[in-house]
Amino acid sequence: MDWQLAVALVVSGGALAFVWRGVDVRLVLIAAGSLLAMLAQKPQLVLDAFLRTMGDGNIVGPICSAMGYAFVLKALGADRAMVELFVRPIRRLRWLLVLGGCMVGFAVNMAITSQTAAAAAVGPILVPLLQSVGYSATTSAAVLVLGCSTGGNLFNPGEPDIVTIASATGAPIPQAISAVSLPHLVGFTVAVLVLSVRALAGNRTTAGAAPVTVARPSLVLALLPPLPIVLLFALLPQWRLIPLIADLYPSGVPVSHVMVPCAALAIALHWRKASELTRSFFEGLGYGFANVISIIIAAACFLEGLRAMGVIEHLVALLSGAGNAAPMLALVTTMALAVMSGSGTAPSVTFSKAVLPSMVEAAGLKMAVHLGALGAIGASLGRTMSPLAAVVIFSAQLTNTEPKQIVRQVALPMVAAAAAALATYYAIAH
Repeated sequence: MDWQLAVALVVSGGALAFVWRGVDVRLVLIAAGSLLAMLAQKPQLVLDAFLRTMGDGNIVGPICSAMGYAFVLKALGADRAMVELFVRPIRRLRWLLVLGGCMVGFAVNMAITSQTAAAAAVGPILVPLLQSVGYSATTSAAVLVLGCSTGGNLFNPGEPDIVTIASATGAPIPQAISAVSLPHLVGFTVAVLVLSVRALAGNRTTAGAAPVTVARPSLVLALLPPLPIVLLFALLPQWRLIPLIADLYPSGVPVSHVMVPCAALAIALHWRKASELTRSFFEGLGYGFANVISIIIAAACFLEGLRAMGVIEHLVALLSGAGNAAPMLALVTTMALAVMSGSGTAPSVTFSKAVLPSMVEAAGLKMAVHLGALGAIGASLGRTMSPLAAVVIFSAQLTNTEPKQIVRQVALPMVAAAAAALATYYAIAH
């Protein structure tokens, strides 16, 4: 091992320690990247990466427009209406509440890509329902966290993990989502089944809370959150459902070209609140930049430092020579980093930006996309069982439990999900 690789590993380990102690992940990544670049006598590379990523329309456009639309939905109460629509069919079926609750959280996270925001929309309705039929506070919190954090967001074309896989490999966003779909859905199903068995086997209280009545939702509001996802896939050029659109966008409709019109439609339908909703949209753009794009910028700075020290080349060589073990390494690495950091986005984005561009050349586009997909899945599963994750902390506060109690409930389902996702990938790959 040469001195540059050894120093980079020490700095990276120190960065993880600082994140574990609660230091802002952006500060840690930028500082670590700057230190590595200075040691490599190339400090300007970090500034170049900062400015290049800050203005990358392929990343900023989809993510910020999706977050702007999410803010419009929140201002309208459309997120809550969607939750009420999903919950009504299962509220009287007690044996289905764990399974149904996880599915509701997963579906809401597809439209509302922030796990904490999804839990905030789902929790006040789902948790009282679970407790009213006798499930404990810890089990209720575990259902909320598993549903809202396991990775429904990976099916949203504006999700940073998906956008980064696409931008790092040059693959269309639908291809990135397709690579995630089957392994992730199988893993999620296994996780839900494991949690359901554990919940039914003994995690129930002797007395339930007062019965909960779920309001009748507005159908128009409830259908607004999934609208962009439906449109993006319905307008894929290969379907040619609308030939004019297919001819205008031969590579597929850009995410922002769907999110912005959907936001405009929501505002038009509620024109009396047009000024308020327009402000919400632009507040969402700013929130997306401040809370999501900023992490991607920081990850780019850290990666530039690693690249200057020659670490990226070592990592790509390791994965390229790992053969059938490469997918497992991708998933397990991001999963471990997510557990330690409490973030799913940072490990997934960092892995994709570091590894995938070179993997396209070394192993082909398809393999690179699948490695990115498994890295994103691993990061989602790791975040779900991290006591530092914002969604876990929020759910603990909502249910008056401790984050570590929730983690103990979801850890086995997450490990089972990881094994199932990997087994599914290997099955379809061969």
